[in-house]
Amino acid sequence: MTRLHPFTLLALAAALVALAWLLPAPWGAAGTLAVAAVLALFSGAGLTPGASPGSTGTGMSPGWRPGLVVLRTAVVTAAPFWLFLFILHDVSTTVALGLRITTMVASVVWLVAVLAPARLVEAMVAAGWRAGTAYLFAATLSAVPVLKARAQRIVEAQRCRGLSPRGGLGPRVRALRALALPLILSALHEVDERALALESRGLVPGARRTPLAPPPDRGAERAVRWALVALCVAALVWRLA
Repeated sequence: MTRLHPFTLLALAAALVALAWLLPAPWGAAGTLAVAAVLALFSGAGLTPGASPGSTGTGMSPGWRPGLVVLRTAVVTAAPFWLFLFILHDVSTTVALGLRITTMVASVVWLVAVLAPARLVEAMVAAGWRAGTAYLFAATLSAVPVLKARAQRIVEAQRCRGLSPRGGLGPRVRALRALALPLILSALHEVDERALALESRGLVPGARRTPLAPPPDRGAERAVRWALVALCVAALVWRLA
């Protein structure tokens, strides 16, 4: 899955989101959600690098764990939307909108899990995009993993200082306040550092860069992308007819 061209991965995610809203609910949205769930589950199928064959004690190879984590992340992220929809709408509307929103969440989570930002930058630069624009897309994809890793480091540092994020509601709120401020300040500080690093590497407006190792764009993948576009257009025409 990760060996696919970045544009193919983007096209798959965008097509699932578009079809979820174009096809009639609930069955159309349920179908796109099923495809997104399968993609998320198979995002880590097989053995992870360096892992040995065999069972992990649950009947699955070690490579299935990333896929399960991706699927669990999508479900947990989409759960609050279902709660809000249930409060604001009736059951049929909640199911229709909930399936569509869950498809969007699952597609984005899957895309972040399988699309390496560096490969996206190389692909966009090879396609003639400006390096600054390519870096903006890549930084958006990598923002969540970077913030998650930084938040984990802050949590560990605060625990060394005696702050416990566990317990009742009061201790959790106090711990959240102590964790949020360092996270925001470190993120803002990193913006300046990255801007200086990009400027020192010649990533300025109008500059063109040569890709070092662009991912191969096979003819079959280009055909799949055009087929996805045609499928979305056909769904739109059918819905408007």
